[in-house]
Amino acid sequence: MPYNRWVMGLLVRDARRRGWATFNVEYRKLGRFGGGGGWPQTFDDVRNAIELITEGTHGRADAIDPARVVVVGHSAGAHLALCAVGTSTLRSPALVVSMAGPTDLEQISANGSATVDALVANAPEGDRWKLTSPVEMLPFRVPVVCVHGAADTTVYPWNSKRLADLGAADAIFVPDETHVDALKPTSATWAAVTKVVSSTFS
Repeated sequence: MPYNRWVMGLLVRDARRRGWATFNVEYRKLGRFGGGGGWPQTFDDVRNAIELITEGTHGRADAIDPARVVVVGHSAGAHLALCAVGTSTLRSPALVVSMAGPTDLEQISANGSATVDALVANAPEGDRWKLTSPVEMLPFRVPVVCVHGAADTTVYPWNSKRLADLGAADAIFVPDETHVDALKPTSATWAAVTKVVSSTFS
């Protein structure tokens, strides 16, 4: 079964219950069900979506204030959100929250990841990691908070620690929670995310 925007469905529903307007962004992926993903298409999809939300209504009466926009992504979505704000030159959102996001694709590739290698295969070799890996895009122009389950064995917590150690993000490590726990509205990971978002505007 392919992963798509529906994996975020329960979190989106919870966000709406909190009175937050939501955009659940889909992007092209790799593989049989991917629809032509890889670099640059997958990266462009997420960056274009964020730019549309923060820039698309500029000058209109119903304009969305970028200072009220928070981008939250999980796993690959978190990685793409970080890359989007790392490469966009347009208006930035107020905050990016990375839930268990891969941050150092070069290291993950070196550890052996066919998925990462396929994702970045079309990027120019000399600039490959600068174009695809968040740690190579610093400094971010946007505040970043990484929320990561300490028991995550899919995307290891060192990914979030890496950004924190570089001073590029704050990091929250949630004891005992795994990669998929983050997708449950009842999880401590999601509670940490909603607390961060709420405190941004308090």
